[in-house]
Amino acid sequence: MANASTLPDKPKNEKTCDDVFFEYLYTFKDKANDKYFSLLMKFVLLFRECYDISKNKDNTGQKKAVTNELTPEGLPDLCNEFYGEFMEPNNFFDIDEQDERNEIIEIIQHFCIWLFKNEYTKSKLSLASSS
Repeated sequence: MANASTLPDKPKNEKTCDDVFFEYLYTFKDKANDKYFSLLMKFVLLFRECYDISKNKDNTGQKKAVTNELTPEGLPDLCNEFYGEFMEPNNFFDIDEQDERNEIIEIIQHFCIWLFKNEYTKSKLSLASSS
């Protein structure tokens, strides 16, 4: 696995989505068991693909990776679309068990909180409680 010298050595305001995705995975590589880390990797791959698709909706017939260009500020705005329109109707990586889908929801929440705490976004996730 990568060592600390392979983390993007850029100021926070210059990091791209891809830099931040890598940092997120790198941060938790030794803190998660293999099964959970595999789910984190699946989430990042799918979330990245969804972001690229979302940003390319207006480009007719042209698919361009934007996660290596854009800052992570807009990532939290994609969460509902990611889960509702991208994950729900599809069975990516055989993530179709309800337990795994619940884990993905928790990972989305964790990722958004991590982005905010690490000052990659100004969007603070607020979880509505049902009372």
